[in-house]
Amino acid sequence: MLVRNLTEQSEYYTSNVWHICGTYHALSDLNTLIDVGRDPTILESLESIRCGLGKRPVDQVVLTHSHFDHAGMLPKIREKYSPQVYAHPLSRNDNITPLADRQKIQIGEQTCIAVYAPGHSDDSVCILCEEEQLLFSGDVPMRIYSHDGEFTSQFLDAYELFVSAEVKTIYPGHGDQITYRVPHLMEESLRNIRHSRIV
Repeated sequence: MLVRNLTEQSEYYTSNVWHICGTYHALSDLNTLIDVGRDPTILESLESIRCGLGKRPVDQVVLTHSHFDHAGMLPKIREKYSPQVYAHPLSRNDNITPLADRQKIQIGEQTCIAVYAPGHSDDSVCILCEEEQLLFSGDVPMRIYSHDGEFTSQFLDAYELFVSAEVKTIYPGHGDQITYRVPHLMEESLRNIRHSRIV
């Protein structure tokens, strides 16, 4: 899959907006936005993207959670592209298609998995793409530096899944993608989570 960050040069306070399209340009690919941010300049960026002859730049949106910096542009994206919008059932956004925990969802040309990971928010969802060993993490913390925190058992289950999938690239909700020694980072974080308070 081809992944672009549409807000990499943004002058607004916004989340990353990850645009994904398939590498094969097939009609069955689903061009996807992971979060929509709050920077209106993404509309111009989307108009310049080509993801296959006759295809729209946005077929669907997946929201990692409801916070405004991740979902503020949703009305404008809906107005322009009428995409299917997926989110956690507890999302504060209207007219979404609810994602179940561990539900399969097509992103680009790949089948990925929606994983509930509550903590940063009650409606936090990560998207795990096992084929390419990558993870869209939203604002779910991936680096856990100590074992004096508190985590839900569902968060622990999610993190164990990410480690077992041997994730090698993390696309976070803010900041650059993470590629350096990701399996080591996640294994160390998992040890710290397991030694923390689980509720």
